Amino acid sequence: MKTENNKLSIKTYLDFSQLLEFYKGDHESNRSFALKRENLLQKPIRLLLEWSDENQFRVTEELKSKSYISYLSQFSSLLGLIFFITGFFVGLGLLSYSGEAPVNIIYFLLIAMVLPLFSMLLSLLSMFTKGSVADFFSHLFPLHWIEKIFSYLPFIKRVDIPDKPFSLELSKWLFIERIQLLSLIFSFGLLISLLLIVVVKDIAFGWSTTLQISSETFQSIVSSIGIFWENIFPDAIPSLDLVEVSHYFRLGERIDGNMIHNADKLGAWWKFLAMVTVVYAIGFRFLLWIISRFGFKKQLERDFLELDGVHRILREFNTSFISTKAPTDEKHLDILEESSEQISEDVYKSYSAIFGWNFSEDEIALANDAKEIKGETIYSIGGNSSFDEDEEKAEEAKGTVLIFVKSWEPPTMDFIDILEILIESREVNEIQIYPLGTVGRYYESDERDIAVWRRKIQRLKLQKVWVVDEAK
Repeated sequence: MKTENNKLSIKTYLDFSQLLEFYKGDHESNRSFALKRENLLQKPIRLLLEWSDENQFRVTEELKSKSYISYLSQFSSLLGLIFFITGFFVGLGLLSYSGEAPVNIIYFLLIAMVLPLFSMLLSLLSMFTKGSVADFFSHLFPLHWIEKIFSYLPFIKRVDIPDKPFSLELSKWLFIERIQLLSLIFSFGLLISLLLIVVVKDIAFGWSTTLQISSETFQSIVSSIGIFWENIFPDAIPSLDLVEVSHYFRLGERIDGNMIHNADKLGAWWKFLAMVTVVYAIGFRFLLWIISRFGFKKQLERDFLELDGVHRILREFNTSFISTKAPTDEKHLDILEESSEQISEDVYKSYSAIFGWNFSEDEIALANDAKEIKGETIYSIGGNSSFDEDEEKAEEAKGTVLIFVKSWEPPTMDFIDILEILIESREVNEIQIYPLGTVGRYYESDERDIAVWRRKIQRLKLQKVWVVDEAK
């Protein structure tokens, strides 16, 4: 069930949350994982996503994200279609023209500008409020009630939706982001209906209101509305002449003779209405959608880092697996030293090459981390690798070399052969053999085991080879 997703999303959030219910790892495995990705230690979310991706196979049941994403995709697609069709037919209704009276542009402005600006204001207030106040604003949007109605439909009930997969704050941002996107789709339907009507019909626009507004005042209003595009599309700003000839009153059943005489001018309003839709209903909404997506992602990141178990995992990522001191004092046997023994009490901070005899690269990395040492190159030798492979690695070594060995495993002839290759190399200046105890004992070696290694190296009388004994 490996997801291979390295970006935070609803899916990766749900997958990670479900994984934490089954598995949180241990200090050894988590630190080993982080050591292989040291460049990501300052990017905790990216590191956690890679950890989730690598361990997702541990979740044996079906991923909750699968059912939720399926539900969200189906429901959003259905709502998107409904909002587009609604916007399209609302536009057709507003632009309905029978020839008895021009289309009143004020109705269109209410839907294409006033209503979108009002809903965007509500969205902004929702963004900056929490709890019951934000919940109150959500009840003012049609989407809230549409979701309520759809939740009672039989085919929606059959979808397996996780019970409250997000926090209230994250759910709020998800709702706000979706309402912006659906409102954008509605506005596109409205714009398409306007353009379609203009293309297929000869339509006359006019304006009429009970308020005592002069043509000069109304022209000033529409000019203010068009301030965002007046320098780019000046033709989309109605002139005073057009405003005057398109002013009509609902008296009688006939169109004013003056309007009939200037019928060719009345259609010019469509440019203004199209730009109003593009700028206010689509442009501003698009900007708010970008803001809401950013807010949703930030809240998703906050919730992601607050999931149960995340703080412990991050701490284990950034904390050395063990200290260099055992939790209990060991009782060492007294070993009689000979002056010819080559014993080193010091471990360098850095080595040209570090070898691990019967250690994996992950185990070597953990040992390096525990002992606070670094190696320019790291080699895993012994174990399943062939002698030819080990020989090739040994011949590449230069400078000061450190070899990790398991203290309870006495030196074998294969190990001695590799050691002789390192000794004979002119590129190698010094070799340190470091016997390590088990991980469970914090790498602390038994003195008897170290004594075996000391006597073995002493009898071989190997040059430039030292056995590390930190207890000395």
